[in-house]
Amino acid sequence: MLLNDQRVTEDIKEEIKKFLEINENTDTTYWNVWDTMKAVLRGKFIAWSSFLKKRKNQQINELTLHLKTLEKEEQNNSKCSRRQEIIKIRAEINEIETKERNH
Repeated sequence: MLLNDQRVTEDIKEEIKKFLEINENTDTTYWNVWDTMKAVLRGKFIAWSSFLKKRKNQQINELTLHLKTLEKEEQNNSKCSRRQEIIKIRAEINEIETKERNH
């Protein structure tokens, strides 16, 4: 899933490039460079995964808060446009959660 995100792939490419430039040392074996690079990239992937998960949760929380506000307003004074917005927000939340399950 992470590799499908353009920002992640560009960041990983840059990280590999920088890593190889910094560790261009003839005294180090290829195996050590490879093992070190794997550890660095694993950390990068963990960081990206955490960032994207936090961002997704923040989006859901903001939409849910907005949805609750609209639902309270709808109980007090029913409007067609408000109902449509409620349906739209529910669909957005559902789409975000569905994307997560499918990846």
